[in-house]
Amino acid sequence: MTAQRTGLFPWPIALALFVGAAITREPVVLIAAAAALAGWAVSFFTSRAALRGIDVQIEIAPSRMVAGDTFTARLVIANRKPLPMPWLEVRLALPEGISPEPAEPGMPRESVGAGFAPRAHERVTLTFALRATRRGAYALGPIRLRSSDWLGFTSVDADVAVAAGIVAYPTPLSVADHHRPSLRPLAETATKRGLLPDPLRFRGVREHRSGDPRKEIHWKTSARLGSLQTKVYEPATSLDAVFLLNVATYDQYWIQADPEAAEVVISATAELIRLAADAGRQVGLITNGIDNVTHERPRSALGRGPRPLTRSLEILARLGPYASHSPEAVFLRERGRLPWGATLVCVTPVLGPHLAGALLALRRAHHRILAVSIDELDEAVRARLHAADVTVDSLRIGARRAAG
Repeated sequence: MTAQRTGLFPWPIALALFVGAAITREPVVLIAAAAALAGWAVSFFTSRAALRGIDVQIEIAPSRMVAGDTFTARLVIANRKPLPMPWLEVRLALPEGISPEPAEPGMPRESVGAGFAPRAHERVTLTFALRATRRGAYALGPIRLRSSDWLGFTSVDADVAVAAGIVAYPTPLSVADHHRPSLRPLAETATKRGLLPDPLRFRGVREHRSGDPRKEIHWKTSARLGSLQTKVYEPATSLDAVFLLNVATYDQYWIQADPEAAEVVISATAELIRLAADAGRQVGLITNGIDNVTHERPRSALGRGPRPLTRSLEILARLGPYASHSPEAVFLRERGRLPWGATLVCVTPVLGPHLAGALLALRRAHHRILAVSIDELDEAVRARLHAADVTVDSLRIGARRAAG
């Protein structure tokens, strides 16, 4: 912590008192000169000790939230020196996207802070209510400390770097835009078909249960074990849901970005991922977007439980509106990593013929496809997808309808 000092002790007045005392030898002038010397000593030493021994810590709770939620920043300031301070001002800088709560008119939104006078060896805790106004990954700070010497001639400022990061997940689409209904029916469409056994993928046997078809009895194993055993097959449709997110609004993905459309598809993807995870499905995420922090194209491996869900939501929180490649190139490149029979949910601002061709190729690879687009599809594209049993839905306000 490097302190910066502004202000100056009134040397011209003190110097005049010293000269007057040397010439006149008057007791009053001598006392005034001595007082000036004592004032300089107090100002000099207390200004240099003003911010020494000041420890600052920050605690954020919670550090993960949904955009629009509030959280608490606790600043713990400790004065570890045996000297009191005349005053201390503490201000926490806020990045764009984080605002005080409540955000009253005229209140500064760039920082929050307070002023007080710490006593010797005193520990003070300041609590601030903040709100994440939009999705993203944010770093709070630095913390600016400001004080002065005991006489107020010199002001002392210092910045303290703190490690306080938070992640604001995308708001569900039905919450971010009250005109849009919940996407739960859409998620149920993606999972309405149950697990279908594949007779070519034999997995083992289990004990025969009432209602099992007689043709599925494994007679050799039943004779060896002395009880009826039923064949068990691998499912033809897995409980895997891989979300394909396209943030490019135009075929020339490098030309232009539409932040509003990107926010809609990101919020929709976040809501669908939450619903799929709540249903007990394994979830994964593939996107052609760029991470605002690492500036790379992120992906989330398939998994079940809170960790894969958190990983996917953090990717969506940090995603920018710019695409790294065309969606069809990214999705087809990932084709070899997709589990056999997984349900693929493609969320995109527009669904043109090139992306439709990629979805048809994935459909021929034995994947169930659900395509979710903001705009209505061209009738020719819709007919091609419908003929291949690809379910299509629109996110346009007041025009959502299933076409599968």
